[in-house]
Amino acid sequence: MTAKTIRAKRAAAGITGQDICQLAGISRAKRSDIEREYIATSPEELQRIDGAIEQILRTRQHLAKLATEACLSLVGLRL
Repeated sequence: MTAKTIRAKRAAAGITGQDICQLAGISRAKRSDIEREYIATSPEELQRIDGAIEQILRTRQHLAKLATEACLSLVGLRL
């Protein structure tokens, strides 16, 4: 896992940097510096950031499943 792959994964999923920061427990400035490879970071910190992305993706999937079961549409909502 590299900082570039983290950034690409986050961007592809449409997840804001702020959302990641809240879950990973890092500042927005540090997240930005990590993703741009301005600073070196530990594999553990990259894993924590990746874990935050995965948590958001799992939550989105769960909400989509619940919405489908309730015959609700999530079109136009930012999750």
